[in-house]
Amino acid sequence: MIFRWAPLACSIALLATFLPAAALSQQAAGQKKKIVFVAGKPSHAYGAHEHNAGCRLLAARLQEALPSFACDVHLNGWPAENNAFDGADCIVMYCDGGNGHMVNQHLDQVDALAKKGVGIVCIHYGVEVPKGPSGEKFLDWIGGYFEPNWSVNPHWTARFEKYPDHPISRGVGPIEINDEWYYHMRFREGMKGVTPILTALPPKESLSRPDGPHSGNPAVRAAVLERKEPQHMAWAAERDGGGRGFGFTGGHDHWNWGDPNFRKLVLNAIVWCAHGEVPASGVESPLVTMKDLEANMDPKNKPANFNRDAVREKLKLPPDGAAGAAVPARNGREAQRAAERAAEIAAASILPQREAAAAVAGLDVAPGLEATLFSSEPQISNITNIDIDHRGRIWACEVMNYRWEKRKLPSPPRPEGDRILVLEDTNGDGRSDKQTVFYQGRDIDSAHGVCVLGNRVIVSALDRVQVFYDDNGDLKADDKRDVFFTGISGVQHDHGIHAFIFGPDGKLYFNFGNEGKQLKDKDGKPVVDLAGNEVNNKRQPYQEGMAFRCNLDGSQVETLGWNFRNNWELAVDSFGGIWQSDNDDDGNRAVRINYVLEFGNYGFKDELTGAAWKVARENLEKEIPEQHWHLNDPGVVPNVLITGAGSPTGICVYEGTLLPKMFHNQPIHCDAGPNVCRAYVAAKDGAGYKAEIVNVLHGARDNWYRPSDVCVETDGSLFIADWYDPGVGGHNQQDAERGRIFRVAPPGAKYSSPKFDFATPAGCLKALENPNLEVRYRAFISLVNMGDKAHHPLEDLIEKSDDPRLKARALWILAKLPGEGGEAVEMAIADKNPDVRITGIRIARQLGLELKEIASLAKDAAPEVRRELAIALRHSKSPQAASLWADLALQYDAHDRWYLEALGIAADKQWDTFLDAYLAKASEPWKTPAGRDILWRSRAKKSPELLVKVIKDPATKENEQLRYFRALDFLAGPEKEAALKSLLE
Repeated sequence: MIFRWAPLACSIALLATFLPAAALSQQAAGQKKKIVFVAGKPSHAYGAHEHNAGCRLLAARLQEALPSFACDVHLNGWPAENNAFDGADCIVMYCDGGNGHMVNQHLDQVDALAKKGVGIVCIHYGVEVPKGPSGEKFLDWIGGYFEPNWSVNPHWTARFEKYPDHPISRGVGPIEINDEWYYHMRFREGMKGVTPILTALPPKESLSRPDGPHSGNPAVRAAVLERKEPQHMAWAAERDGGGRGFGFTGGHDHWNWGDPNFRKLVLNAIVWCAHGEVPASGVESPLVTMKDLEANMDPKNKPANFNRDAVREKLKLPPDGAAGAAVPARNGREAQRAAERAAEIAAASILPQREAAAAVAGLDVAPGLEATLFSSEPQISNITNIDIDHRGRIWACEVMNYRWEKRKLPSPPRPEGDRILVLEDTNGDGRSDKQTVFYQGRDIDSAHGVCVLGNRVIVSALDRVQVFYDDNGDLKADDKRDVFFTGISGVQHDHGIHAFIFGPDGKLYFNFGNEGKQLKDKDGKPVVDLAGNEVNNKRQPYQEGMAFRCNLDGSQVETLGWNFRNNWELAVDSFGGIWQSDNDDDGNRAVRINYVLEFGNYGFKDELTGAAWKVARENLEKEIPEQHWHLNDPGVVPNVLITGAGSPTGICVYEGTLLPKMFHNQPIHCDAGPNVCRAYVAAKDGAGYKAEIVNVLHGARDNWYRPSDVCVETDGSLFIADWYDPGVGGHNQQDAERGRIFRVAPPGAKYSSPKFDFATPAGCLKALENPNLEVRYRAFISLVNMGDKAHHPLEDLIEKSDDPRLKARALWILAKLPGEGGEAVEMAIADKNPDVRITGIRIARQLGLELKEIASLAKDAAPEVRRELAIALRHSKSPQAASLWADLALQYDAHDRWYLEALGIAADKQWDTFLDAYLAKASEPWKTPAGRDILWRSRAKKSPELLVKVIKDPATKENEQLRYFRALDFLAGPEKEAALKSLLE
């Protein structure tokens, strides 16, 4: 479709009242300039990448300001007409880019026009093309382009006050506006013929994302963070032969075209690229109203809470009915004051705003989903953690007294103490309309976790874990109370105790960060775990942050992993797989996602000495994120993913079906630092996992959005808690008055909690399908209590279900019925799904069954099954254990670090017998890559001698020797001394 903008049908006398003199002189001279706008197809969310509306608005305003310019606007992609560019003086491309850029298929056509002197203007994503032929053309046409893995595309507020002496700068006042300002463009060598127009030094927060094709790379980090090089967000270029080009990286947010300076700069550039005369005061286009901006927008779902008045106020737009004269751009001081004021009072879709009524407009939600505001201030303030019960009620830790003494306050902001709230939607409109204070007290100040299980509410706060009761169901804490654990350090500290969750095995899972230090029981006595170790950070063997499992009454604690920094909350999938995040030392871009191999060391500090990651050591990793976790050291479990800088918080595993399929069965996690809740779409990687990031809810236009937790509702939707604050880190709380909870679901998915029947086996099995953990808890407990009545229904489900996760949940319950553990294991390990077979191994280990029950899996085709069998051998006294370990070790492929570390975990305290069994079956393992890896990981008395063999082997390259020398650091005794002496022989 093509739109042509004809000259205004009005008299010269009327035109003279609002057109610049230069425009009249051009018109009088009869000079015609043809501008061809090519608008890309619709993309992105409401108010973003509005190519069609943006092109039509710019064309109309240019035409009205300079009637001697004729504008053709081609909508929704490349024009089909062969003569579309005939007589063009300038082509404007405002479209999506990259591999899908519409010009990629028309390079020769546009190049021929450029060689004739036709101007080329590219706006926003339109400046990105692939490196290669397209990139080379862009260097010629416009002087630069966005090159993936070199350039970046963050949202940030840029401020421009000084401009070059160039026609494009004429009449342009200061600009301060939030947009997706791309930078670190690939420019012509030596900037030949290129004049930067918009230049600023981006803030360090704009590089907070992990490295990726668009998010970060070593070159841009060095340029901005180290060398402090200002970056160019708009530029003009002149070509050999006289042609001109212009690149402009703003324009993600459609509303920004309402800013007169923002709009004037681009209109000036179009005129200049067309070899027109830019008026002395720039192109003074007629005013733009909110109605003008909304005209011609693509058909997209408008957020329910979109606040058009906040947008209009922020940009100081006139009322919708205003028309007539062109308005000069407001001066920079006024613009700055307006932006600052707007940033404090409302949340719309351009700059981060603050009013709850427009909170959703500041967020980007994943395709196929919609975000709605469930609760906000004044009903709630800062929320640290949430849980959801079987009736769909939201339980929330509301914290105002966080670190109040460190903040130098004379007294706690809330003298009565922090609160556990229960939020309900009683009228079905998707908004909380009823709030109940379950408990309030100074003993739960800065609560970091709430877990609702039937009539019990487990609260993690300060130095203890308390269990509150609600036996009468009035949502008020009874006088009765239990204490699980005390003596936990990290009081009023993010790195202390975190939330408890219910696992599919009927146990509780929880963790604390590296300030937690130790667990004591309710009487203050040190907790001794099932491995016989006191739970503390004294490296015997545990240190730093730890992950735990215990019974529902807090007994039989197991330490599942250690040497984390600040692991915040666990998530357990139906197979018993454990997921969590872990924060780095701030500023090192090493936040990570863990899949927790049970009983593993996770490498924050040196395993033996406790030395920090910065301390020099042999075989030091090349990159800081790898150094940070000691990933070159034997005995460190690898990471699923390094996500970069951040402040990671709550996590869940989404096992529902309401959300789009890409999110099914994936970890979903909050990171308050980069203002995002995102999924880690995981895929198996040998015996472990790798993952890719997919954003769920991102504070693209509101960087006070600080997601703190995410839970799955009974209807399959997500609820995301928002701490809401200007900053993270530093143990600070700058805004104690606001907080939000969002619901995320497909558009039109009504918020409604199902009714459950926990009195019959059939009802419980139906409830077991639900993705909500408290529903599953109730079903689990009811089925276990039914005993024999539940036996056959569980068996029937296991035999007939084609859902491996549901099958696994049923197997865990069957195993808890008296005398049925062996049957559950037998059914599980015979299943075709490897994760169900893993579930069988875990059940056997928890029940203490003999190793022979699962030994057949030693030859399983799936490396993840063999990994889990290896872990089951840890501390086993079975006479089969060493031989089984050797068989598993012989199947190691020399590449799978997950598998190798599982072998190491398995051999703990039995290295001598296990390694002997392996050496009896392996032929000269010091000569093979796989054998060398196993020796590198080993801790047996024979290990030093064998490592020295590897070091002295002529086939071992010099740069590989450091790896084996580092392995010797983890060995001790006379065997090591003798081996080292032999190196000198």
